[in-house]
Amino acid sequence: MKKTFYAVALACLGLGLASEAQAQKTLLKRQCATTDVLEAQMAADPSLAQRRAAIEEQTREFQDNPAAQRTNAVVTIPVVVHVLYNTAAQNISDAQIQSQLDVLNQDYSKTNPDYTKTPSAFAGLVANVGVQFVLAKQTPTGAATTGIERKQTTKTSWGTDDQMKNTATGGLNAWNSAKYLNLWVCNLSGGVLGYAQFPGGPASTDGVVILTTAFGKGGSAQAPFNLGRTGTHEVGHWLNLNHIWGDDGTSCTGTDNVSDTPNQADENYGTPAYPQASCSNTSDMFMNYMDYVDDAAMYMFSNGQSARMNALFASGGARAGLLTSVGGTAPGGGGTTPTPVTYCSSKGNSVAYEFIDYVGLGSLARTSGADAGYYNGTALAAPTLAAGSTQTISYSAGFAGTAYSEYFKVYIDYNKNGVFTDAGELVVSAAASTSSATRSSSFTVPATAKSGTTRMRVVMSDNSATTSCNAYSYGETEDYTVNITGGTARMEETVARKGGATEYSVYPNPATDVLNVVVPSDHDAAAVSVKVYDVRGAEMKQAQFANGQLNVSSLAKGVYMVTIADGQQVSHQRFVKQ
Repeated sequence: MKKTFYAVALACLGLGLASEAQAQKTLLKRQCATTDVLEAQMAADPSLAQRRAAIEEQTREFQDNPAAQRTNAVVTIPVVVHVLYNTAAQNISDAQIQSQLDVLNQDYSKTNPDYTKTPSAFAGLVANVGVQFVLAKQTPTGAATTGIERKQTTKTSWGTDDQMKNTATGGLNAWNSAKYLNLWVCNLSGGVLGYAQFPGGPASTDGVVILTTAFGKGGSAQAPFNLGRTGTHEVGHWLNLNHIWGDDGTSCTGTDNVSDTPNQADENYGTPAYPQASCSNTSDMFMNYMDYVDDAAMYMFSNGQSARMNALFASGGARAGLLTSVGGTAPGGGGTTPTPVTYCSSKGNSVAYEFIDYVGLGSLARTSGADAGYYNGTALAAPTLAAGSTQTISYSAGFAGTAYSEYFKVYIDYNKNGVFTDAGELVVSAAASTSSATRSSSFTVPATAKSGTTRMRVVMSDNSATTSCNAYSYGETEDYTVNITGGTARMEETVARKGGATEYSVYPNPATDVLNVVVPSDHDAAAVSVKVYDVRGAEMKQAQFANGQLNVSSLAKGVYMVTIADGQQVSHQRFVKQ
Protein backbone atom coordinates (compact mmCIF):
# COMPACT_ATOMS: atom_id res chain seq x y z
CA MET A 1 0.00 0.00 0.00
CA LYS A 2 1.35 3.40 -0.88
CA LYS A 3 0.04 4.84 2.40
CA THR A 4 2.33 2.65 4.54
CA PHE A 5 5.70 2.76 2.82
CA TYR A 6 7.87 4.64 0.34
CA ALA A 7 9.62 2.73 -2.41
CA VAL A 8 12.95 4.14 -3.46
CA ALA A 9 14.24 2.76 -6.73
CA LEU A 10 17.72 3.86 -7.79
CA ALA A 11 18.68 2.67 -11.26
CA CYS A 12 22.21 2.59 -12.63
CA LEU A 13 22.68 4.73 -15.71
CA GLY A 14 24.02 2.61 -18.56
CA LEU A 15 26.17 4.79 -20.74
CA GLY A 16 26.31 2.30 -23.63
CA LEU A 17 29.83 3.37 -24.50
CA ALA A 18 32.73 1.36 -25.84
CA SER A 19 35.19 0.29 -23.17
CA GLU A 20 37.90 2.66 -24.40
CA ALA A 21 35.58 5.65 -24.36
CA GLN A 22 34.37 4.61 -20.91
CA ALA A 23 37.92 4.52 -19.64
CA GLN A 24 38.54 8.03 -20.99
CA LYS A 25 35.45 9.36 -19.23
CA THR A 26 36.50 7.93 -15.87
CA LEU A 27 39.59 10.09 -16.08
CA LEU A 28 37.55 13.29 -16.26
CA LYS A 29 37.75 15.34 -13.08
CA ARG A 30 35.92 18.46 -12.03
CA GLN A 31 37.97 21.63 -12.26
CA CYS A 32 36.68 24.92 -10.85
CA ALA A 33 38.76 28.08 -11.25
CA THR A 34 36.86 30.27 -8.77
CA THR A 35 39.54 30.46 -6.08
CA ASP A 36 42.25 31.12 -8.68
CA VAL A 37 40.19 33.98 -10.12
CA LEU A 38 39.63 35.43 -6.62
CA GLU A 39 43.37 35.34 -5.88
CA ALA A 40 44.12 37.11 -9.17
CA GLN A 41 41.50 39.77 -8.47
CA MET A 42 42.80 40.42 -4.96
CA ALA A 43 46.35 40.74 -6.27
CA ALA A 44 45.19 43.30 -8.84
CA ASP A 45 42.92 45.23 -6.44
CA PRO A 46 44.03 45.44 -2.78
CA SER A 47 40.72 47.06 -1.80
CA LEU A 48 38.89 43.84 -2.65
CA ALA A 49 40.32 42.26 0.51
CA GLN A 50 38.63 44.96 2.59
CA ARG A 51 35.30 44.45 0.82
CA ARG A 52 35.54 40.69 1.30
CA ALA A 53 36.33 41.18 4.99
CA ALA A 54 33.26 43.40 5.41
CA ILE A 55 31.08 40.77 3.74
CA GLU A 56 32.45 38.09 6.06
CA GLU A 57 31.76 40.28 9.10
CA GLN A 58 28.16 40.88 7.99
CA THR A 59 27.79 37.13 7.40
CA ARG A 60 29.04 36.28 10.90
CA GLU A 61 26.66 38.80 12.47
CA PHE A 62 23.78 37.26 10.55
CA GLN A 63 24.73 33.71 11.54
CA ASP A 64 25.14 34.71 15.19
CA ASN A 65 21.74 36.41 15.39
CA PRO A 66 18.90 33.86 15.10
CA ALA A 67 16.31 36.66 15.04
CA ALA A 68 17.82 37.95 11.82
CA GLN A 69 17.51 34.65 9.97
CA ARG A 70 15.62 35.03 6.69
CA THR A 71 13.12 32.18 7.07
CA ASN A 72 9.81 33.47 5.76
CA ALA A 73 10.40 34.27 2.11
CA VAL A 74 11.78 32.85 -1.09
CA VAL A 75 14.26 35.02 -2.96
CA THR A 76 13.64 34.90 -6.71
CA ILE A 77 16.69 35.91 -8.76
CA PRO A 78 16.35 37.10 -12.39
CA VAL A 79 18.90 35.39 -14.62
CA VAL A 80 20.36 36.47 -17.95
CA VAL A 81 22.21 33.83 -19.96
CA HIS A 82 24.91 35.05 -22.37
CA VAL A 83 25.63 32.34 -24.94
CA LEU A 84 28.92 32.61 -26.82
CA TYR A 85 29.38 30.03 -29.55
CA ASN A 86 31.84 29.22 -32.30
CA THR A 87 30.11 26.12 -33.65
CA ALA A 88 26.43 25.32 -34.05
CA ALA A 89 26.68 22.67 -31.33
CA GLN A 90 27.84 25.35 -28.87
CA ASN A 91 24.75 27.48 -29.56
CA ILE A 92 22.75 25.65 -26.95
CA SER A 93 18.96 25.52 -27.15
CA ASP A 94 16.46 27.40 -25.03
CA ALA A 95 15.38 24.02 -23.64
CA GLN A 96 18.90 23.25 -22.43
CA ILE A 97 19.06 26.68 -20.79
CA GLN A 98 15.74 26.09 -19.06
CA SER A 99 16.97 22.68 -17.88
CA GLN A 100 19.82 24.43 -16.04
CA LEU A 101 17.39 26.76 -14.28
CA ASP A 102 15.21 23.79 -13.40
CA VAL A 103 18.20 22.08 -11.78
CA LEU A 104 19.10 25.22 -9.85
CA ASN A 105 15.52 25.60 -8.64
CA GLN A 106 15.41 22.01 -7.42
CA ASP A 107 18.85 22.03 -5.80
CA TYR A 108 18.28 25.34 -4.00
CA SER A 109 14.86 24.30 -2.68
CA LYS A 110 15.62 20.69 -1.64
CA THR A 111 13.21 19.37 -4.27
CA ASN A 112 15.87 17.46 -6.19
CA PRO A 113 14.82 13.78 -6.11
CA ASP A 114 18.31 12.52 -5.26
CA TYR A 115 18.68 14.38 -1.95
CA THR A 116 17.13 11.27 -0.35
CA LYS A 117 20.42 9.47 -1.09
CA THR A 118 22.13 11.52 1.63
CA PRO A 119 23.65 9.22 4.29
CA SER A 120 21.74 9.15 7.57
CA ALA A 121 24.62 10.89 9.36
CA PHE A 122 23.99 14.02 7.24
CA ALA A 123 20.29 13.63 6.40
CA GLY A 124 19.18 16.09 9.08
CA LEU A 125 21.49 18.77 7.65
CA VAL A 126 20.06 18.90 4.10
CA ALA A 127 18.85 22.45 3.52
CA ASN A 128 16.15 24.21 1.55
CA VAL A 129 18.07 27.39 0.76
CA GLY A 130 14.93 29.31 -0.21
CA VAL A 131 16.36 30.74 -3.43
CA GLN A 132 14.78 30.37 -6.87
CA PHE A 133 15.86 31.46 -10.35
CA VAL A 134 13.85 32.75 -13.31
CA LEU A 135 14.92 33.89 -16.76
CA ALA A 136 14.77 37.68 -16.97
CA LYS A 137 11.65 39.14 -18.56
CA GLN A 138 12.91 42.71 -18.85
CA THR A 139 16.31 44.26 -19.48
CA PRO A 140 17.92 46.86 -17.21
CA THR A 141 16.43 49.53 -19.53
CA GLY A 142 12.92 48.09 -19.21
CA ALA A 143 12.65 46.36 -22.60
CA ALA A 144 11.05 42.93 -22.92
CA THR A 145 13.50 40.01 -23.11
CA THR A 146 13.66 36.23 -23.05
CA GLY A 147 16.57 36.41 -20.63
CA ILE A 148 18.87 34.89 -23.26
CA GLU A 149 21.30 36.66 -25.57
CA ARG A 150 23.52 34.94 -28.14
CA LYS A 151 26.66 35.88 -30.03
CA GLN A 152 28.68 33.91 -32.56
CA THR A 153 32.41 34.38 -32.15
CA THR A 154 35.55 33.50 -34.05
CA LYS A 155 37.21 32.49 -30.79
CA THR A 156 37.43 28.73 -30.40
CA SER A 157 37.99 28.81 -26.64
CA TRP A 158 38.09 31.15 -23.64
CA GLY A 159 40.31 31.35 -20.58
CA THR A 160 39.52 32.51 -17.05
CA ASP A 161 40.50 36.14 -17.60
CA ASP A 162 36.89 37.36 -18.01
CA GLN A 163 37.21 38.24 -21.71
CA MET A 164 33.84 36.60 -22.37
CA LYS A 165 32.30 39.30 -20.16
CA ASN A 166 33.29 42.24 -22.36
CA THR A 167 32.13 43.14 -25.86
CA ALA A 168 35.49 44.82 -26.45
CA THR A 169 37.21 41.45 -26.12
CA GLY A 170 34.67 39.52 -28.14
CA GLY A 171 32.25 38.65 -25.35
CA LEU A 172 28.96 40.01 -24.01
CA ASN A 173 28.72 42.65 -21.29
CA ALA A 174 27.18 41.91 -17.92
CA TRP A 175 23.75 43.28 -17.11
CA ASN A 176 23.36 45.21 -13.84
CA SER A 177 24.81 42.65 -11.44
CA ALA A 178 22.99 44.19 -8.48
CA LYS A 179 19.69 43.15 -10.10
CA TYR A 180 20.56 40.06 -12.18
CA LEU A 181 22.59 36.88 -12.03
CA ASN A 182 24.73 36.86 -15.18
CA LEU A 183 25.52 33.40 -16.60
CA TRP A 184 28.02 33.11 -19.45
CA VAL A 185 28.08 29.84 -21.40
CA CYS A 186 31.11 29.28 -23.61
CA ASN A 187 33.89 26.85 -24.53
CA LEU A 188 36.31 27.19 -21.62
CA SER A 189 39.84 25.90 -22.13
CA GLY A 190 42.19 23.90 -19.93
CA GLY A 191 39.62 21.42 -18.63
CA VAL A 192 37.89 24.07 -16.50
CA LEU A 193 34.16 23.36 -16.03
CA GLY A 194 33.36 26.80 -14.69
CA TYR A 195 34.15 29.63 -12.35
CA ALA A 196 32.28 32.30 -10.42
CA GLN A 197 32.97 35.69 -8.88
CA PHE A 198 32.55 35.93 -5.13
CA PRO A 199 30.46 38.84 -3.76
CA GLY A 200 32.48 42.02 -3.51
CA GLY A 201 34.25 41.82 -6.86
CA PRO A 202 33.90 44.25 -9.81
CA ALA A 203 30.33 44.75 -11.00
CA SER A 204 31.36 44.52 -14.65
CA THR A 205 32.55 40.92 -14.25
CA ASP A 206 30.13 39.70 -11.58
CA GLY A 207 28.50 36.39 -12.39
CA VAL A 208 29.17 32.79 -13.34
CA VAL A 209 30.89 31.20 -16.35
CA ILE A 210 30.10 27.59 -17.32
CA LEU A 211 31.57 25.30 -19.96
CA THR A 212 29.15 24.56 -22.80
CA THR A 213 29.42 20.81 -22.24
CA ALA A 214 28.76 21.11 -18.49
CA PHE A 215 25.68 23.36 -18.69
CA GLY A 216 22.25 21.95 -17.85
CA LYS A 217 20.91 18.69 -19.21
CA GLY A 218 20.69 17.28 -22.73
CA GLY A 219 22.02 18.99 -25.84
CA SER A 220 25.74 19.68 -25.51
CA ALA A 221 26.00 18.45 -21.88
CA GLN A 222 28.39 15.51 -21.53
CA ALA A 223 28.72 12.91 -18.78
CA PRO A 224 29.77 12.84 -16.03
CA PHE A 225 28.94 16.57 -15.83
CA ASN A 226 25.58 16.44 -17.60
CA LEU A 227 23.10 16.94 -14.75
CA GLY A 228 23.48 20.70 -14.27
CA ARG A 229 25.46 20.46 -11.03
CA THR A 230 28.35 22.58 -12.33
CA GLY A 231 25.82 25.42 -12.36
CA THR A 232 24.73 24.57 -8.80
CA HIS A 233 28.36 24.51 -7.63
CA GLU A 234 29.38 27.77 -9.29
CA VAL A 235 26.25 29.67 -8.23
CA GLY A 236 27.10 28.49 -4.71
CA HIS A 237 30.40 30.37 -5.02
CA TRP A 238 28.51 33.40 -6.38
CA LEU A 239 26.42 33.19 -3.21
CA ASN A 240 29.59 33.21 -1.08
CA LEU A 241 30.20 29.49 -0.48
CA ASN A 242 33.74 28.16 -0.35
CA HIS A 243 34.91 24.75 -1.43
CA ILE A 244 33.99 22.33 1.32
CA TRP A 245 37.61 21.35 2.10
CA GLY A 246 38.71 24.97 2.55
CA ASP A 247 41.25 25.02 -0.30
CA ASP A 248 44.14 24.18 2.02
CA GLY A 249 45.67 21.28 0.14
CA THR A 250 45.67 18.30 2.48
CA SER A 251 46.64 20.03 5.72
CA CYS A 252 43.25 19.83 7.48
CA THR A 253 43.78 23.42 8.67
CA GLY A 254 41.53 25.26 6.18
CA THR A 255 37.88 26.12 6.59
CA ASP A 256 34.83 26.69 4.42
CA ASN A 257 33.47 29.02 7.14
CA VAL A 258 30.53 26.68 7.76
CA SER A 259 30.13 24.91 11.11
CA ASP A 260 28.10 21.86 10.10
CA THR A 261 30.31 20.56 7.28
CA PRO A 262 33.01 18.16 8.55
CA ASN A 263 36.64 19.21 8.22
CA GLN A 264 38.10 17.27 5.30
CA ALA A 265 41.58 16.96 3.84
CA ASP A 266 40.97 17.75 0.20
CA GLU A 267 38.55 17.42 -2.68
CA ASN A 268 36.79 14.18 -3.69
CA TYR A 269 36.31 13.06 -7.28
CA GLY A 270 34.12 10.63 -9.19
CA THR A 271 31.40 8.76 -7.30
CA PRO A 272 32.74 7.90 -3.83
CA ALA A 273 31.11 5.36 -1.53
CA TYR A 274 30.17 6.40 2.02
CA PRO A 275 32.08 6.69 4.29
CA GLN A 276 35.18 8.53 3.08
CA ALA A 277 37.11 9.54 6.18
CA SER A 278 39.79 12.23 6.49
CA CYS A 279 41.00 14.78 9.05
CA SER A 280 39.77 12.46 11.87
CA ASN A 281 36.15 12.80 10.74
CA THR A 282 33.71 9.92 10.31
CA SER A 283 33.31 10.84 6.66
CA ASP A 284 33.73 13.75 4.31
CA MET A 285 30.45 15.31 3.19
CA PHE A 286 31.50 14.47 -0.37
CA MET A 287 27.92 14.54 -1.66
CA ASN A 288 27.85 18.29 -0.95
CA TYR A 289 27.50 20.53 -4.01
CA MET A 290 30.72 22.32 -3.04
CA ASP A 291 32.94 19.24 -3.39
CA TYR A 292 34.39 18.04 -6.71
CA VAL A 293 32.51 14.77 -7.24
CA ASP A 294 30.61 13.93 -10.44
CA ASP A 295 27.18 15.46 -11.01
CA ALA A 296 25.37 12.25 -10.06
CA ALA A 297 27.22 12.07 -6.73
CA MET A 298 26.41 15.57 -5.38
CA TYR A 299 22.95 16.38 -4.08
CA MET A 300 22.89 18.60 -0.98
CA PHE A 301 23.67 21.90 0.71
CA SER A 302 23.93 21.99 4.50
CA ASN A 303 21.93 24.21 6.85
CA GLY A 304 25.08 26.16 7.65
CA GLN A 305 25.74 26.79 3.98
CA SER A 306 22.13 27.93 3.58
CA ALA A 307 22.52 30.46 6.38
CA ARG A 308 25.73 31.73 4.83
CA MET A 309 24.00 32.29 1.48
CA ASN A 310 20.94 33.88 3.08
CA ALA A 311 23.13 36.44 4.83
CA LEU A 312 23.63 38.06 1.42
CA PHE A 313 19.93 39.02 1.30
CA ALA A 314 19.69 40.42 4.83
CA SER A 315 20.01 44.09 5.66
CA GLY A 316 23.42 45.22 4.46
CA GLY A 317 23.96 41.98 2.56
CA ALA A 318 26.09 42.09 -0.57
CA ARG A 319 23.29 40.82 -2.81
CA ALA A 320 20.27 42.42 -1.10
CA GLY A 321 19.62 44.49 -4.25
CA LEU A 322 18.19 41.38 -5.88
CA LEU A 323 15.19 41.59 -3.53
CA THR A 324 13.91 44.65 -5.36
CA SER A 325 14.90 43.67 -8.87
CA VAL A 326 12.10 43.85 -11.43
CA GLY A 327 14.15 41.90 -13.98
CA GLY A 328 11.98 38.83 -13.50
CA THR A 329 8.71 40.62 -14.27
CA ALA A 330 7.40 41.59 -17.68
CA PRO A 331 7.72 45.31 -18.53
CA GLY A 332 4.80 47.70 -18.67
CA GLY A 333 3.47 47.31 -15.14
CA GLY A 334 3.86 51.00 -14.27
CA GLY A 335 4.22 52.36 -10.75
CA THR A 336 7.25 53.81 -9.07
CA THR A 337 8.37 50.79 -7.04
CA PRO A 338 7.17 47.57 -8.74
CA THR A 339 8.53 44.72 -6.78
CA PRO A 340 8.90 41.20 -8.19
CA VAL A 341 6.00 38.78 -7.75
CA THR A 342 7.04 35.72 -5.77
CA TYR A 343 4.75 32.70 -5.53
CA CYS A 344 4.43 30.22 -2.69
CA SER A 345 5.92 26.78 -3.17
CA SER A 346 3.76 23.76 -3.98
CA LYS A 347 5.10 20.25 -4.35
CA GLY A 348 4.08 16.62 -4.05
CA ASN A 349 6.45 14.76 -1.76
CA SER A 350 6.12 11.51 -3.69
CA VAL A 351 5.50 10.72 -7.37
CA ALA A 352 6.15 7.01 -6.88
CA TYR A 353 2.52 6.25 -7.71
CA GLU A 354 0.95 9.19 -9.56
CA PHE A 355 1.98 12.33 -11.42
CA ILE A 356 0.74 14.83 -14.03
CA ASP A 357 1.49 13.52 -17.51
CA TYR A 358 -0.35 16.04 -19.71
CA VAL A 359 -1.49 19.67 -19.62
CA GLY A 360 -3.05 21.35 -22.65
CA LEU A 361 -4.42 24.89 -22.96
CA GLY A 362 -4.49 26.77 -26.24
CA SER A 363 -0.99 26.62 -27.72
CA LEU A 364 0.33 24.83 -24.63
CA ALA A 365 0.50 21.04 -24.94
CA ARG A 366 3.01 19.34 -22.63
CA THR A 367 3.33 15.58 -22.21
CA SER A 368 5.66 14.46 -19.43
CA GLY A 369 6.63 11.79 -16.95
CA ALA A 370 7.13 12.31 -13.24
CA ASP A 371 8.87 15.63 -12.49
CA ALA A 372 9.93 15.01 -8.88
CA GLY A 373 6.73 16.55 -7.52
CA TYR A 374 7.12 19.96 -9.16
CA TYR A 375 7.75 21.29 -12.66
CA ASN A 376 8.46 24.93 -13.50
CA GLY A 377 7.19 25.51 -17.03
CA THR A 378 6.89 29.28 -16.73
CA ALA A 379 9.54 29.82 -19.41
CA LEU A 380 7.54 27.88 -22.02
CA ALA A 381 5.61 29.84 -24.65
CA ALA A 382 2.54 31.33 -22.97
CA PRO A 383 -0.93 30.56 -24.42
CA THR A 384 -3.05 33.65 -25.02
CA LEU A 385 -6.32 33.99 -23.06
CA ALA A 386 -8.66 36.84 -23.99
CA ALA A 387 -10.44 38.51 -21.08
CA GLY A 388 -14.11 37.48 -21.12
CA SER A 389 -13.45 34.36 -23.23
CA THR A 390 -14.31 30.77 -22.37
CA GLN A 391 -11.33 28.43 -22.36
CA THR A 392 -10.92 24.65 -22.19
CA ILE A 393 -8.01 23.11 -20.37
CA SER A 394 -7.10 19.43 -20.72
CA TYR A 395 -5.11 17.36 -18.24
CA SER A 396 -4.38 13.76 -17.32
CA ALA A 397 -2.77 11.69 -14.61
CA GLY A 398 0.00 9.16 -15.08
CA PHE A 399 0.27 6.15 -12.80
CA ALA A 400 3.16 3.87 -11.87
CA GLY A 401 1.17 0.75 -11.06
CA THR A 402 -2.17 1.06 -9.28
CA ALA A 403 -4.45 3.88 -10.44
CA TYR A 404 -5.51 5.88 -7.39
CA SER A 405 -8.23 8.53 -7.21
CA GLU A 406 -6.80 11.93 -8.12
CA TYR A 407 -8.14 15.46 -7.78
CA PHE A 408 -7.10 18.22 -10.20
CA LYS A 409 -7.16 21.92 -9.33
CA VAL A 410 -6.12 24.74 -11.65
CA TYR A 411 -5.40 28.28 -10.47
CA ILE A 412 -4.72 31.47 -12.46
CA ASP A 413 -3.45 34.64 -10.77
CA TYR A 414 -5.77 36.98 -12.69
CA ASN A 415 -4.87 40.12 -10.74
CA LYS A 416 -1.13 39.30 -10.82
CA ASN A 417 -0.61 39.86 -7.11
CA GLY A 418 1.34 36.69 -6.37
CA VAL A 419 -1.40 34.62 -4.68
CA PHE A 420 -4.08 32.22 -5.94
CA THR A 421 -6.56 32.82 -3.13
CA ASP A 422 -8.54 35.72 -4.61
CA ALA A 423 -12.12 35.19 -5.74
CA GLY A 424 -12.39 33.40 -9.08
CA GLU A 425 -8.73 32.32 -9.28
CA LEU A 426 -9.51 28.65 -8.66
CA VAL A 427 -10.66 28.01 -12.23
CA VAL A 428 -10.91 24.20 -12.13
CA SER A 429 -11.70 21.88 -9.22
CA ALA A 430 -12.22 18.46 -10.78
CA ALA A 431 -13.76 15.53 -8.94
CA ALA A 432 -11.67 12.50 -8.09
CA SER A 433 -11.02 9.99 -10.85
CA THR A 434 -8.86 6.89 -11.26
CA SER A 435 -8.75 7.32 -15.03
CA SER A 436 -5.52 7.99 -16.88
CA ALA A 437 -7.49 9.33 -19.85
CA THR A 438 -7.32 13.01 -20.77
CA ARG A 439 -9.99 15.03 -18.98
CA SER A 440 -11.19 18.54 -19.84
CA SER A 441 -12.73 21.46 -17.96
CA SER A 442 -13.97 24.87 -19.11
CA PHE A 443 -13.63 28.22 -17.42
CA THR A 444 -14.28 31.87 -18.26
CA VAL A 445 -11.54 34.47 -18.00
CA PRO A 446 -13.02 37.45 -16.11
CA ALA A 447 -13.23 40.75 -17.95
CA THR A 448 -11.43 42.33 -14.98
CA ALA A 449 -8.32 40.14 -15.36
CA LYS A 450 -5.13 42.16 -15.64
CA SER A 451 -3.57 42.23 -19.10
CA GLY A 452 -0.17 40.65 -19.60
CA THR A 453 1.57 37.49 -18.49
CA THR A 454 0.69 35.79 -15.23
CA ARG A 455 1.03 32.40 -13.60
CA MET A 456 -1.18 29.33 -13.93
CA ARG A 457 -0.74 26.52 -11.41
CA VAL A 458 -1.98 22.95 -11.97
CA VAL A 459 -2.15 20.76 -8.84
CA MET A 460 -2.90 17.03 -8.90
CA SER A 461 -3.26 15.26 -5.55
CA ASP A 462 -4.94 12.24 -4.03
CA ASN A 463 -6.27 14.53 -1.27
CA SER A 464 -9.21 16.83 -1.97
CA ALA A 465 -7.98 19.23 0.74
CA THR A 466 -4.74 20.05 -1.11
CA THR A 467 -4.60 23.77 -1.99
CA SER A 468 -2.36 26.01 -4.10
CA CYS A 469 0.47 26.22 -1.55
CA ASN A 470 2.77 24.04 0.55
CA ALA A 471 3.89 20.44 0.25
CA TYR A 472 1.47 17.51 0.16
CA SER A 473 1.91 13.75 0.26
CA TYR A 474 1.23 12.29 -3.19
CA GLY A 475 0.94 13.97 -6.57
CA GLU A 476 2.49 16.82 -8.50
CA THR A 477 2.32 20.56 -9.18
CA GLU A 478 3.13 22.23 -12.51
CA ASP A 479 3.43 25.99 -13.07
CA TYR A 480 2.98 27.73 -16.42
CA THR A 481 2.69 31.25 -17.81
CA VAL A 482 -0.45 32.48 -19.57
CA ASN A 483 -0.90 35.78 -21.39
CA ILE A 484 -4.10 37.73 -20.72
CA THR A 485 -5.22 40.08 -23.51
CA GLY A 486 -8.00 42.66 -23.55
CA GLY A 487 -8.14 42.92 -19.77
CA THR A 488 -7.65 45.86 -17.47
CA ALA A 489 -4.38 47.71 -16.97
CA ARG A 490 -2.27 46.41 -14.14
CA MET A 491 -2.13 48.66 -11.08
CA GLU A 492 1.19 48.30 -9.30
CA GLU A 493 1.94 49.58 -5.81
CA THR A 494 1.64 53.25 -6.72
CA VAL A 495 3.16 55.40 -4.02
CA ALA A 496 0.62 58.05 -3.07
CA ARG A 497 1.73 60.32 -0.26
CA LYS A 498 -0.87 63.05 -0.61
CA GLY A 499 -4.66 63.26 -0.58
CA GLY A 500 -6.86 62.36 -3.51
CA ALA A 501 -5.74 58.74 -3.81
CA THR A 502 -8.26 56.37 -5.39
CA GLU A 503 -6.35 53.12 -4.74
CA TYR A 504 -4.88 51.72 -1.57
CA SER A 505 -1.09 51.99 -1.64
CA VAL A 506 1.90 51.41 0.61
CA TYR A 507 5.28 53.07 1.06
CA PRO A 508 8.22 53.01 1.46
CA ASN A 509 8.93 49.83 -0.43
CA PRO A 510 11.29 48.24 0.62
CA ALA A 511 10.47 49.01 4.27
CA THR A 512 12.63 48.71 7.37
CA ASP A 513 10.45 49.46 10.41
CA VAL A 514 7.20 51.07 9.28
CA LEU A 515 5.05 50.63 6.18
CA ASN A 516 2.63 53.51 5.56
CA VAL A 517 -0.81 52.55 4.25
CA VAL A 518 -2.47 55.26 2.16
CA VAL A 519 -6.28 55.07 2.40
CA PRO A 520 -8.26 56.52 -0.54
CA SER A 521 -9.86 59.83 0.33
CA ASP A 522 -13.38 58.50 -0.19
CA HIS A 523 -12.92 55.52 2.17
CA ASP A 524 -13.57 55.26 5.89
CA ALA A 525 -10.17 54.85 7.50
CA ALA A 526 -11.77 53.52 10.70
CA ALA A 527 -13.13 50.51 8.79
CA VAL A 528 -9.78 49.47 7.38
CA SER A 529 -8.13 46.25 8.56
CA VAL A 530 -4.63 45.19 7.51
CA LYS A 531 -3.05 41.74 7.61
CA VAL A 532 0.39 40.53 6.51
CA TYR A 533 1.20 37.12 5.03
CA ASP A 534 4.46 35.45 4.09
CA VAL A 535 4.94 33.66 0.76
CA ARG A 536 3.61 30.43 2.27
CA GLY A 537 0.30 32.13 3.07
CA ALA A 538 0.93 32.18 6.84
CA GLU A 539 -0.35 35.28 8.66
CA MET A 540 2.31 37.37 10.38
CA LYS A 541 0.34 38.45 13.46
CA GLN A 542 3.29 40.28 14.99
CA ALA A 543 2.91 43.03 12.36
CA GLN A 544 0.58 45.54 14.02
CA PHE A 545 -1.47 48.20 12.18
CA ALA A 546 -2.49 51.48 13.82
CA ASN A 547 -3.03 55.08 12.72
CA GLY A 548 -2.27 54.37 9.08
CA GLN A 549 1.04 52.66 9.80
CA LEU A 550 2.02 49.00 9.80
CA ASN A 551 4.82 48.14 12.21
CA VAL A 552 6.99 45.57 10.39
CA SER A 553 10.10 45.88 12.54
CA SER A 554 9.65 42.40 14.02
CA LEU A 555 9.45 40.68 10.63
CA ALA A 556 12.39 38.78 9.20
CA LYS A 557 13.89 40.12 6.00
CA GLY A 558 12.04 38.97 2.91
CA VAL A 559 9.02 39.44 0.66
CA TYR A 560 5.49 39.71 2.11
CA MET A 561 1.90 40.34 1.05
CA VAL A 562 -0.22 42.92 2.85
CA THR A 563 -4.00 42.55 2.51
CA ILE A 564 -6.06 45.68 3.08
CA ALA A 565 -9.83 45.32 3.58
CA ASP A 566 -12.56 47.83 4.40
CA GLY A 567 -15.74 45.77 4.06
CA GLN A 568 -16.30 46.85 0.46
CA GLN A 569 -13.04 46.04 -1.29
CA VAL A 570 -9.85 44.07 -0.72
CA SER A 571 -6.44 45.22 -1.93
CA HIS A 572 -3.29 43.10 -2.03
CA GLN A 573 0.09 44.82 -2.00
CA ARG A 574 3.49 43.14 -2.08
CA PHE A 575 6.39 44.66 -0.15
CA VAL A 576 9.97 43.86 0.79
CA LYS A 577 11.14 43.98 4.41
CA GLN A 578 14.80 45.02 4.62
